[in-house]
Amino acid sequence: MTPAQRPNTIIASEEGELLNILGAPMAVRLADPAASLFVARHRTPPGFMVPPHKHEDDDEAFYILEGTLTLLGADGETTATAGDFAFLPRGSVHGFRNDTKSDVEFLVICTPGVQSAEMFRQLDRVANGAPLSPETTAAVTSQYGVEFC
Repeated sequence: MTPAQRPNTIIASEEGELLNILGAPMAVRLADPAASLFVARHRTPPGFMVPPHKHEDDDEAFYILEGTLTLLGADGETTATAGDFAFLPRGSVHGFRNDTKSDVEFLVICTPGVQSAEMFRQLDRVANGAPLSPETTAAVTSQYGVEFC
């Protein structure tokens, strides 16, 4: 099926997978290898952090919906607030942290997204409601081309 032959897709707000990513909920809106796209809504509590890392195969972007997110990169830290967009090309060092007293909500967009989608699902399965150790997290993510720096 060519891209022009694919039907339009609308996903209702109550549809989609709900994953637990290191203790923060992620609502997957689209994980479609044929579309080369992964989109999820991620809500992170105060103090939540994903350490600096890089993706081997996926470009990643964040669109901040609510709150202020501290972005970590090779050049230091910066903040992104509601309405800001951050593009994190594959191979670039990046991470993030919620330094505020409120939840931060943002869209996570990955392309082609196949590795990211499977990695997030595996993190959810392995955690099974319990926090993951840094060693276990690194073991899972390394299977999907993610290296912590």
